[in-house]
Amino acid sequence: MTEPEVSDLITVPEATRIIDAAGISRRSVTIPLSQCNGLYLSTDLKNDRDAPPFDKSLMDGYAVRAADLAKVPCELTVVDRIAAGGAAARAIQSGEAAAIMTGAALPIGADAVAPVEFTEMVAGQNRVRIRQSVPARKFVAARGSDATAGAVVLKCGTRLGPAQIAVAASIGVVDLPVFAAPSVGVLGTGDELVLPEQTPVGNQIRSCNNAILMMRLQRYPCRATDLGLVADDPALIEQRIRAGLDHDVLLITGGMSMGERDFVPGILRKLGAEFQITKLRIKPGKPFIFAKMPGGKFVFGLPGNPVSAFVCTVCFVSRLLQRIAGGTPESINRAAPLARELEANGNRAFYQPAVFDGRALVPLQWKGSADIYTLGQANALLIRPENQGVQPVGAVIEFIEI
Repeated sequence: MTEPEVSDLITVPEATRIIDAAGISRRSVTIPLSQCNGLYLSTDLKNDRDAPPFDKSLMDGYAVRAADLAKVPCELTVVDRIAAGGAAARAIQSGEAAAIMTGAALPIGADAVAPVEFTEMVAGQNRVRIRQSVPARKFVAARGSDATAGAVVLKCGTRLGPAQIAVAASIGVVDLPVFAAPSVGVLGTGDELVLPEQTPVGNQIRSCNNAILMMRLQRYPCRATDLGLVADDPALIEQRIRAGLDHDVLLITGGMSMGERDFVPGILRKLGAEFQITKLRIKPGKPFIFAKMPGGKFVFGLPGNPVSAFVCTVCFVSRLLQRIAGGTPESINRAAPLARELEANGNRAFYQPAVFDGRALVPLQWKGSADIYTLGQANALLIRPENQGVQPVGAVIEFIEI
């Protein structure tokens, strides 16, 4: 088999469309609120009552009738004190006020709050002097002004973070219906690899692929499992892939190219893979497979070099995981000016390690797809389109924060 021409490779936009169009299935589960961070709602959530459930004071001060403050300064008789969570003893009449705390319910008859900063107590009397007028409804949150009873407060497909979980707690939902996070297995292949805790012998090297992918997967709504390493033995690889297909998505690094010991594509084909993508017009990351397996499972065959595997996970794997988890993939690209000139790019899209200092992008000298050390200095990936010309200092370039 010969290496395909660059023109025969799938472009990044084409690969993105294929992955975003792949047929998926989702499962809805109900789990405790405390376990829902980062997951997506599988149904609308409705408010169980008006919020706030009463006319609420927004300030510490005095609940008053705004009409009594038409001429200021004025003095009102203090007839009640209302704490948050408490209830007024009686209605407020003309010429009266009730001391009130932030969050407390206004008494009947009051229609505004005079902040404590506008007032002073009259010495020796149960009266308050108010120096500044306030209009009706001022410093008051009306009942139902945040959300009315029965209103949808979180829509199906909303990704849950701290604020959304707070909304759910506020309406009394302690077990949330969410789309189940997909399970992901990460399997490394290669005779030359040993685990990080092992001492390499001869020409062996320590594998970092599983480590970098497992850490990256923590950013996505999924449950990832490190499946370890397997040697370049077809029978062993098949056994481990079969076991790995217990997961919704299986990531396999290495064995994807066209060498005589690149066994993974043939094994996947034997197991019934429907190949959607087999090569990418991308640098790093050309040896790449995206396949749908029997039973609705998916396999990403990632390059063996760690930077390539990382880039492909950031750009492609993440999109499928978000979809299965109930979300819609969105662009994570940003843009900033260059701090130094970039030479012309070649005929593949290039994701180059860089440093973004908050203002500009500093490209790093990249030594190739195995150069994990340069990636270790980076916090961004410059995005170079195919055949892009020289980019001068100050040119605005898209990038992904990593």
